[in-house]
Amino acid sequence: MLAVAAGATAQNRQIIFEHDISPQLLAQAKQQNKLVFVDCYTVWCGPCKEMARTVFTQDSVADFFNASFINVKLDMEKEGKDKAGKYRVEAYPSFLLLDGDGNLVYKFVGGMASNEFMAKIREGVNPKNKVAVYNRMYAEGNRSKELLREYVKMKLEMMEIKGGQQIAADYFDMLLPEERVKQENWYMFGDNRYALYLSNIGSRNVSYLADNWRAFAASNGKEVVEAKLALNFRKLANYCLEGYYFKQHAYSPADFANYRRQINDTELPDKDQFAILINMAEAAGQKDTARVTDLMADHVGHFSPDNQKIFLSYLTMIHFSSERFPRALEAAEQIIQTSKNTGMVQLAMHVKKKAHS
Repeated sequence: MLAVAAGATAQNRQIIFEHDISPQLLAQAKQQNKLVFVDCYTVWCGPCKEMARTVFTQDSVADFFNASFINVKLDMEKEGKDKAGKYRVEAYPSFLLLDGDGNLVYKFVGGMASNEFMAKIREGVNPKNKVAVYNRMYAEGNRSKELLREYVKMKLEMMEIKGGQQIAADYFDMLLPEERVKQENWYMFGDNRYALYLSNIGSRNVSYLADNWRAFAASNGKEVVEAKLALNFRKLANYCLEGYYFKQHAYSPADFANYRRQINDTELPDKDQFAILINMAEAAGQKDTARVTDLMADHVGHFSPDNQKIFLSYLTMIHFSSERFPRALEAAEQIIQTSKNTGMVQLAMHVKKKAHS
């Protein structure tokens, strides 16, 4: 008996969850003057499971949440499906704090260690947290450039991608050309977490950067801007060979003529290589895999290490098979002879081995 009791005492406590945001639950929260904490999860989400296993079962976390909040756990593909749209839940896990009327007070996203999780919660219970303040200011009609610039970042941090993109577009349209290129707005174009969603390949921002790169370089540094230009052109070629680009954009000769013009207008030291990459990309859009293969076999051995990575997208395009495109073996041999990327060399050797097996 004593052993059983001792074992039970040693068990980790855990957050006690309800599974619905009902009117009665909100009334209870209002009566007790508590916020509602909502864990938005899906059954296939690895970080969600990790949070449930390693964070929600810590005694200090469980004791704090059970005493401070009404706690709700929602499977966002089942009982929480109608709440995903209301609270703009687009990534998992997402964590919400709601008031007794069901209004969003705070939101944050992603799996994390318990100390970071608790820091976020402590920020969220402050009525002046930035989520509450920015949402209120925006709802009241504040459209100042200062607010919108920070509001875009906050939206993307909460993984409200569509909303963040729309506010960013509105903000971009407000700015004068000389304002768009300033350092404070580089986050919409540069190599960072925000540009991942605001400067998708084929987007207005990517094209604007390429057309105005000299003005951006004057404000942000030529090396930084050229590195981003190069990254964009590489991504364009990769996405075209992998087929992703053409799921978003119908093939247009005019678009590729414009890409060539943009490349020619740069001062990138290897812009001749980028012109070849765009030729490969256009051939992919024309479904001319044989031409892609010829260009790859003729040039990949002379590419820079970064540009040689187009070979990986090419392998995806031909499904690692050289049967229909014999010159793929020439391209593979070029990689074997010139690349210092061990993984890519091994893949090239696999293509050759498969062809001779």
